[in-house]
Amino acid sequence: MEPIQSRSLRERVIEILRDAIINGELLPGQPLVGTELASQFGVSQATLRDAIYALSLEGLVETEAYHVSTVKQLTTKDIEDLFNVRSMLESYAIREIVARGLAAGAARDLYAICAQMDAAAQDDSLPEINQIDRDFHQALIERSGNQLLGVMWSSVAQRVRQVMSLSNQQQGDLRQIAQNHREIAQVIAADDAEEAVRLMKSHIRYQADEIAECWDQIALMEARK
Repeated sequence: MEPIQSRSLRERVIEILRDAIINGELLPGQPLVGTELASQFGVSQATLRDAIYALSLEGLVETEAYHVSTVKQLTTKDIEDLFNVRSMLESYAIREIVARGLAAGAARDLYAICAQMDAAAQDDSLPEINQIDRDFHQALIERSGNQLLGVMWSSVAQRVRQVMSLSNQQQGDLRQIAQNHREIAQVIAADDAEEAVRLMKSHIRYQADEIAECWDQIALMEARK
């Protein structure tokens, strides 16, 4: 994290802290020491407090007794809840795409992303696969044409990104991951909303189960760093 230059100081501090939490630079349970962070960023403690409060409203930070703020802890149940909500939002997006006659255009976008995923799989690049994976699901939400769904997705997506950064799972065969996404695009192109929803739920359920199974061990390892 670097000192703040200038812009809207409050918004810039929020952005930097949010990114540090989502990317796993600031770990669950880690205290956010106001004096240290304010000095590091070159801002007032009042500005920092405002930023931490904003992040608490996003659910990324929690403030306990005596105004001690920490990065929010994540339990196995939190992981389950997160991926269940994610599944509901993406299932709704698929049904909206098909019901509104947007499947052909959505499929074109998703196929283009799948081609990028195929190339990353050929290079055995897990970080690139994960980024393209996020692009795929973001495109699905955007193609639904529902702006409120997009707002709701934004919060869920950053939590998922945080979990994936902390878990750093080697998710099996990268080529199979690419193929799984292509299959979802194919059934959307065929206007088969229910099969697309089934495939999406299966994809998300597998991911959630893999992470939840070893989450306590992951959290312990991160706490020792």
